[in-house]
Amino acid sequence: MNDEQSKRLAEAANAVLLANEALSEASESMNDPRLESGQDRERSRAAQQLASRLDNAAKRIEDGLRRGALAAATLGTPGAFARYRDAVAAARAAREAARAIPDADGTAQKREAAEATMQQLTTALEGAIALVFAE
Repeated sequence: MNDEQSKRLAEAANAVLLANEALSEASESMNDPRLESGQDRERSRAAQQLASRLDNAAKRIEDGLRRGALAAATLGTPGAFARYRDAVAAARAAREAARAIPDADGTAQKREAAEATMQQLTTALEGAIALVFAE
């Protein structure tokens, strides 16, 4: 592995680790007690914050995927583009779903939408991990 390959791989690994942290923060937001608040304003704020954190996680995952694909390309990793394409599709679908969370009716539907979004983001993150930390 030459210096350029090593640099790209290190950048990709860092981006994937940051994406993992962002996804963990988003997951913690799903347990925000304000989602169960008796005040509509508090529930709305919590749903907005949850959607924002999920969107941020999706952006971080997409960044990790781009960097991972570049690293995989410099290393000549077979099948990397297909993994990248599938994972980016999952991340983009999750971003769309995250934007709709605040508009969902009721706390139960907001949580359900957030859980589905988390599943899509987890799939995308697993794709990024496979690109960067492949054995």
